Amino acid sequence: MPMSRPLPWWSILWRYSTFEAADSAWSLIVVSTYFGAFVQVVLKRPGADFGWVVTIASLIVAAASPLLGAAADLSGRRQPYLRVCVLGVAVFTGALGFVDVAWAAFGCFIAAYICVNAGFTLFTAMLPAVSDEENVSVIASMTVGMGYVGGLVCIVGFGAIATGAAGLPTIFLAMAFIYCMFAFPAMFLSPDFPARRASADLRSAYRRVRDTFRGARRHRHLFRFLIGDFLYENAVASVITVMGLYSRNVMGFPTGELRLIFAPAIVIAALSAWGLFHPLLKAIGPKHSVLVVLALWLLLFATTLVMGPDASLALGPMIIGPKLLFASVVAPLAGLGLAGVWSTSRVLLTALTPVERSGEYWGLYNLSGRTASVFGDATWSIILTICGEGLLGYRLAIVALAAYVAIGAVFIATLPDARPSSSNFLARPG
Repeated sequence: MPMSRPLPWWSILWRYSTFEAADSAWSLIVVSTYFGAFVQVVLKRPGADFGWVVTIASLIVAAASPLLGAAADLSGRRQPYLRVCVLGVAVFTGALGFVDVAWAAFGCFIAAYICVNAGFTLFTAMLPAVSDEENVSVIASMTVGMGYVGGLVCIVGFGAIATGAAGLPTIFLAMAFIYCMFAFPAMFLSPDFPARRASADLRSAYRRVRDTFRGARRHRHLFRFLIGDFLYENAVASVITVMGLYSRNVMGFPTGELRLIFAPAIVIAALSAWGLFHPLLKAIGPKHSVLVVLALWLLLFATTLVMGPDASLALGPMIIGPKLLFASVVAPLAGLGLAGVWSTSRVLLTALTPVERSGEYWGLYNLSGRTASVFGDATWSIILTICGEGLLGYRLAIVALAAYVAIGAVFIATLPDARPSSSNFLARPG
């Protein structure tokens, strides 16, 4: 049967990729920037409490993601599930603007975090329906870049709102609206898998995931990738959370100046996702591209250890102070590393995944990432709880995260040099 051509990239950009802007903006605005400040400034709770709340939420997401992906495979379509998740994000994020007691705020955050990550699992599992073996690296990189564009718009725009503790509730309400706006096209206009008549109940989804784990030997390359991804995402997922705390508590940035950290990181991430990682993927393949990105992460951690609150750089008569130095060097490296991980890992996973089980395997990928988030967040939370939220505590946390990346790179290095093929994508009848 002749195959129809996929939609052009610009159509995929607004029909599908804008959802990434919603997800990245929510993570950057709520998790990395303002909820941590809300916990410390409004709720008067220590920063470690924020880490434990994220850990609990990540553990729930880790348990649910494979079942959600398997259920989507059984029913075919992802969009009906996606709409429920987006509604949950809007309700619970908006509710943060009306609560001022810890238990209620933590409950709303956990519920919103679960819905955001469940929605992201479904969204990424739609990649085989919107791309093919020829353009998957373009679509993946373009989508990651769109995510950072959305984050940049929000971090710059919300900087004017976050003038103090009084502005924090307004930020959560605005973020709920913006998330829905960016998510709308993927919910209703994006290409999706066809509906199936198979039952999509929880028991069937559980059996599907159980059978996959029992047959792990048949999928040894996939599981080796997931182990490596689990290890390096211990660092990646934690950096998203801990960067805001490190910037405030060690480098001395007040909440209103955090955009000076995140704006350069986002600009570099967006530009590199669009202009760097697609050519890199085409030139050396997804496996070696992941290894290059992990080397960047090790460079980031080494630079952060050297560049403390007393660091400075003399360029002739000009002295660059620690804050400007941190914003100019560490933040862009973080942006480059984040864009690289998401762009290259998605293409490598696609190359290892048969299309008929894409929802389940993307769910397992999210299980790997969220379980990593549990261990990563628990790692730095334990270290900060024991050693205190000072320079020593944060440096020990950074060393631990760097070790996760190094061990993860060893697992990725053992994988075959897999490239995407037609078996990894949804067939399009002409």
